[in-house]
Amino acid sequence: MNRWLYGLLGASLLFASGCEGWLAGVPKNTVMVKKIAGERQPEEAYEGILSQDAVKTLSLSAINKFYDQHLTMDGLQFELRAVDQNKIKDLLVETNQARARPQGESAELRFDYKPMLDRIPGGLYTIILTQLKAPKEVFEVVLNARDGDVLKLSRTGASRQSEPAVIGREKVFTLADRFLEEKGIYPFAELAFNPSMTRWGVDAELYYTDITGQSLRYGVTVSNRRNEVVGFSKDVMALLGYYSRL
Repeated sequence: MNRWLYGLLGASLLFASGCEGWLAGVPKNTVMVKKIAGERQPEEAYEGILSQDAVKTLSLSAINKFYDQHLTMDGLQFELRAVDQNKIKDLLVETNQARARPQGESAELRFDYKPMLDRIPGGLYTIILTQLKAPKEVFEVVLNARDGDVLKLSRTGASRQSEPAVIGREKVFTLADRFLEEKGIYPFAELAFNPSMTRWGVDAELYYTDITGQSLRYGVTVSNRRNEVVGFSKDVMALLGYYSRL
């Protein structure tokens, strides 16, 4: 999520891992049990909601596996925020209404978001992790607050030894497809790449729907210079990311 979207999520402070690992949820016995009662802080644990310690552990594990890192808890600064399901719905509507639309286009969301909201009854946790030894390098992880499913992972400010030539678009497509084939939880045959939704820049953003085109499944970010996938978003976070950039 870009800084603008993270700011929106943070303003509503109401309250991983392998295809079988960092993209998957966690067993139910890892969640804490306590009644949700109105506004809360993320360090508290509630019924069906991950504890702060679980969130930190899952975030760190996802980063180490995805980026092939060996980071430790004591080497990171954590910023943890939580957003409830209703606020996520409000954000989807807000980002859609804020975008520029061709004359006559409906203000309704293009994609069906209700099934996505049903999968996050406890809302989301967004975690910003900063390396203490390299404060310009920042990771962002977004988790389903109920089961720890990783819905977004991104990295900014990573140091580079060199600036290789920009790779071609076909290579970008190949990298994104390979990532989803190897790491995605949705069968690749059930995904459809929508080239009209692609954003090009230093980092290319590619979006995939289900085969009906009714539900947005993935956003994959490929670095044109690093020649690799540097982040992804899934389900509701792919939808938020897509609409927030229009």
